[in-house]
Amino acid sequence: MTDTRHEFAGLESVYLPIAFVVFGIVALLVLYALVRRRRGRVGEIGSQRKENNPLELAYAAVLVAIVVVLVVLTFTTEDRVDAIAKKPGLEVKITAAQWNWRFSYPAYGITQQSTPTRPAMLVVPTGTTVHFTGTSTDVIHSFWVPDRRFKRDVFPRSNTSFDLAWTKPGLARGECAEFCGLLHANMDFQVEALTPADFRAWVAAHR
Repeated sequence: MTDTRHEFAGLESVYLPIAFVVFGIVALLVLYALVRRRRGRVGEIGSQRKENNPLELAYAAVLVAIVVVLVVLTFTTEDRVDAIAKKPGLEVKITAAQWNWRFSYPAYGITQQSTPTRPAMLVVPTGTTVHFTGTSTDVIHSFWVPDRRFKRDVFPRSNTSFDLAWTKPGLARGECAEFCGLLHANMDFQVEALTPADFRAWVAAHR
């Protein structure tokens, strides 16, 4: 069971410190250049020092090493997030359309669909790998759950498959993250994660 929120939070904890360090170095160098420029005399010729090849090569090597580390970490995380479980605990089919969502549970004969006045409710059990198969009836839509830090496009005439998991009960908001027309802003849904016992009770009440 892969917790996408945890995976991307771990990746963020690597990217952000590096980004802050790079920003700080660039800001200091720009400030240093501005101070030197203000102190220099008009018409004065700048430094004529020769190139320092070892220093430049070391600088380039450090940059390459950082890029390699970030690329490896990113693709490793993506591989874990994109992995599909052989035996998921629950299967949900997603159908996106202008401008609503429909969530179907084939094993239970349950369908949850949004209306003009009520967003669709996606109900999932915690501690379970949920396998999603998504498609669109018209244009490209994007299934986005910010709480899971997860977004995946769904396309017309094709299926998109992915797994998600929720570790604790709670409510979260989902929405379409791909502009899909006039009422795109209204194309949202709710996600409710329930304990396995509460999910079984929900199924019994809705099947």
